[in-house]
Amino acid sequence: MRAARLAAALLLPLVVIRLAASTPEDELKSAAVLSFLRYSEWPATPGGAITVGVFGRAAFTQVLDRTLDGKLINNRPVRLVPVDLASDLHGVQLVYVAASKAAEVRQILSGSAAAHALAIGETDRFLDYGGAINLFLIDGHIGFEVNLEALERSGVTVSSRMLRLGQIRDPRRGAPPQ
Repeated sequence: MRAARLAAALLLPLVVIRLAASTPEDELKSAAVLSFLRYSEWPATPGGAITVGVFGRAAFTQVLDRTLDGKLINNRPVRLVPVDLASDLHGVQLVYVAASKAAEVRQILSGSAAAHALAIGETDRFLDYGGAINLFLIDGHIGFEVNLEALERSGVTVSSRMLRLGQIRDPRRGAPPQ
């Protein structure tokens, strides 16, 4: 019993440090990714898992990993993989781009594998670069905008109930009213 208390006392600061490294914004964004995973229909894949690739900030990757750990989406496990190059996207069904530099965002979205993955990001012009869903913070809440053309290309069907919560941007009809 005494050894367990000592171990807990030694590990508690590590848990506090790990939690302090994440931001509330990253926690909200990772919860939004989980919602998109849950409220979408995913094409069948070999092995059955839904693979999520993350490009960019390592801190966000850690938060998303904690959020998705052990989750099943329609009885399919979720697997998280880090992505460094567009070529790493082979076999990825969802790619989260946690980068702010336009050149990096364009580079990761330019590959053919990215066109067949649901691309979610967090930069101002993410949809212009070919992304499907752009997350942003408004008054402490997560909002999102959707590029229907990119969403169609991904082969993923997002629930209309989920889409109603965001702003739809269809390039064939122009941007949403501001």
